[in-house]
Amino acid sequence: MTVMQGYFIYNTFMLKQKQAQASVRVELIKMEDKININALRSELIRHMDQLTKTDQREKINDAVLLKTAEISKRIKDYISHNPVLSEYNTAYCVTVKYAKLTSSASAPPLIIKGKTWFGNGKELENPQIIHDMTSHVDGETSAFVKEFTTQSNFSINDWQRKIFGQMLGLLLFSVFVFCLLIFLFYFSIRSLIKQKKIADIQTDFINNITHEFNTPLATLGVAIRTIQEQAGPDENIAVDHAVHIAHRQHRRLKKLIDQVIIHASGPEDIVLKKEKTEMPAFLSQIVTDFQTVYPSIPLDITVGERKAELYIDPFHLTTAINNMLDNAVKYGARQINISDKVMENKYILTIEDNGIGIAGKDQEKIFDKFYRIEKGDIHNTKGLGLGLYYTKEIISAHEGEITVSSLSSKGSIFTIYLPLS
Repeated sequence: MTVMQGYFIYNTFMLKQKQAQASVRVELIKMEDKININALRSELIRHMDQLTKTDQREKINDAVLLKTAEISKRIKDYISHNPVLSEYNTAYCVTVKYAKLTSSASAPPLIIKGKTWFGNGKELENPQIIHDMTSHVDGETSAFVKEFTTQSNFSINDWQRKIFGQMLGLLLFSVFVFCLLIFLFYFSIRSLIKQKKIADIQTDFINNITHEFNTPLATLGVAIRTIQEQAGPDENIAVDHAVHIAHRQHRRLKKLIDQVIIHASGPEDIVLKKEKTEMPAFLSQIVTDFQTVYPSIPLDITVGERKAELYIDPFHLTTAINNMLDNAVKYGARQINISDKVMENKYILTIEDNGIGIAGKDQEKIFDKFYRIEKGDIHNTKGLGLGLYYTKEIISAHEGEITVSSLSSKGSIFTIYLPLS
């Protein structure tokens, strides 16, 4: 980027220089037309011819200075009053580049080279030619002046400072852009380092928390197995049922901890272990576990006429559905209905609640990672905003999709579409 900026500034600088030279050249050509430089040349040639004719060749060099002061004054006034020429501090000079004079006598020809004729008195720092005017003088015009060449030159003195002044805005903008890029690069690197630190902290946290969980889970597992082994045939049915649920939830919690370790990098790395599953029995088990945890929340299930069998990962899909049920309870649901049906080649599962609902602006974001609805006192609801994100990832891993339909204060309807084959 810096190289490109430098190249752009350099090209702009060279273009400005060429534009300045072209503008000055045009104005000086206008000036030469105004002072009628051709007439001045003709007058000088005639005077030099007359001096040669009268054997006064020694005065030829003085003849070049004919009316020099008068012409130079006109040149100075013109340049000083011309906005373009004065702005660029223009130096201008006309020289007799080459003149050859012969006489009737046997004397060698007189040669004049590089004799200053007139100008505005400023030194030419980097001369640029306006024109070379060469005349091969015929006998009718002059008998003795055979060749006569004048050259007009100009230079823009201190042109670098003038052009840099014109480019000041561009230079300041380029410096600003360069500093901005450095600033953004610095903060990008800083953010990357910060993110790496956060990722390292997250990894350490997951490793530590799973280690801390594994110890009490192992102890709990031993305790449950001990109760199961010591339970007699006359054991209370309710106690036996409670132990059975505790054992199942212990296994589930153990699997969840294992999944945290396996999928610490993100749900996109999920590997499904699919097995043929009868959906009515699968849903019935979810309802039983839910009512054990939330006995005061009615959960009704309506199974379609066609009993579906799907190849799914029971563990992951159970987690996904439980996430939606838990969310419904967190956000005020007092009644939840689950229904399923088979339509064409899709299995459709609907979960409907009568909670506070979801505003339209939030419905597109609720499946985003870490997104939580902040409204009223809802920000006090526990959670990290990962439940529905994880649910969507699970459904997508099953090559399905999930949609939501909701109105504020009217409840929500989540619909899951899964392929039958």
